[in-house]
Amino acid sequence: MSVFKALIGPVTEVIRELVPDNDKRFALEREIERLLIEQEKEYVMAGRDVVVAEAKGESWLQRNWRPISMLVFMAVIANNYLIAPYVQAFGGVAVVLEIPPGMWSLLTMGLGGYVVGRTIEKTGSSIRIGGLRKE
Repeated sequence: MSVFKALIGPVTEVIRELVPDNDKRFALEREIERLLIEQEKEYVMAGRDVVVAEAKGESWLQRNWRPISMLVFMAVIANNYLIAPYVQAFGGVAVVLEIPPGMWSLLTMGLGGYVVGRTIEKTGSSIRIGGLRKE
């Protein structure tokens, strides 16, 4: 869950306590949600910009460090959850690599950045803005 989504619940609780008028409270809650969504959109777009800048970089390492990292992470996961269990099931000795919690976060962000980047790349030319199609 994003930080922005985590903020909506507590903020709306405070608003419910401070604003007795239902219509004003509802309008205020919607405005805060709109602002938080806009902030989250800016955050995602900034992440996309970083991925795009890396992909367009001049250095081979700059362009490929993220995909290489994702492949290494996927190899560790494949080892731990596919290869090692089968080796152990047939009586062999398998090495299971420890996965630190930070690696899961990086994997999630890396895959998320890739998916968002590819989605924007594929659909970016047909985004609807205010009811008008941008080509």
